Amino acid sequence: MKTSKTIAARSSAPFPKWDFTYLDIEYDGDAQALWMNYKESAPHHFPLQMFQEIVAVREALRALFAAEDASSWPIRYFVIASKRKEVFALGGDLADFARSVRARDVETLEAHARICVDIMHGLVNGFGLPIVTLSVVHGQCLGGGFEGALVTDFLIAERTARLGLPEVAFNTFPGMGAVSLLTRRAGLALAEDMISSGEIYSGERMYDLGVVDILAPEGQGRETARAWMLDGGEARWLKRRALAEARRRHFPVTQQELDEIVRIWVACVAALPDRDLRHMDRLVAAQKRLSRAGQGAAQGDED
Repeated sequence: MKTSKTIAARSSAPFPKWDFTYLDIEYDGDAQALWMNYKESAPHHFPLQMFQEIVAVREALRALFAAEDASSWPIRYFVIASKRKEVFALGGDLADFARSVRARDVETLEAHARICVDIMHGLVNGFGLPIVTLSVVHGQCLGGGFEGALVTDFLIAERTARLGLPEVAFNTFPGMGAVSLLTRRAGLALAEDMISSGEIYSGERMYDLGVVDILAPEGQGRETARAWMLDGGEARWLKRRALAEARRRHFPVTQQELDEIVRIWVACVAALPDRDLRHMDRLVAAQKRLSRAGQGAAQGDED
């Protein structure tokens, strides 16, 4: 499965003033951290444009490291977080999936899968840069949203966060990395149980199971992440970089592995019967209600 290479680096504004529709980019000079935040106004799921913007951030970051003045913006950590209230991310665009399946549009399903796998493979390898990657999770983190959090070197979750892979509810499975990533974090038996049961776990329970690396109090995810990054300075960062690189070398998640699982996922989703698609429709309606509530709250805060 080939990956599109048509998305360019962000060049409309100098770093760190990169401007996106769905993403907020922040630079923390003290922690030497680049934060990629899902905007509060962004949909709770991942539309195609959001994926394209994440790829643009990746390419821009690579270009920044290669620039002559790269030392002006030292970056040790790349952090994924969300500014959406009560939601980290709810995964893929189920409405688009359902439309594609009903239309037997396998090409669209494959295109979605290709860009997802491209992003996941880049992140699991730290974009090929000397950085440590980190996810900071609060609220609901489900399906593809959970996969997107698992892909980083370290995972911080608030105690009351809700994490899980509910795809079994409509007779499919998480095909964009969870099988590979969760198995490496939790072991085969526990990963299979989490995937096949569709159970939703608290951040505290995921910490006890070894899936979450650092547990944060409710509402303190960002503060916990920043304190963790600042703790120990360069010496601690070097140890974390060494650990991350050791994992990548000895427990690699290859492009081939991700592609092979994606092919299975596309075939599985394309064959879903209408009763499963109707259940997907109900989840889409629930996502829309949650998004409208979040956007209303955001508008109220602005007023």
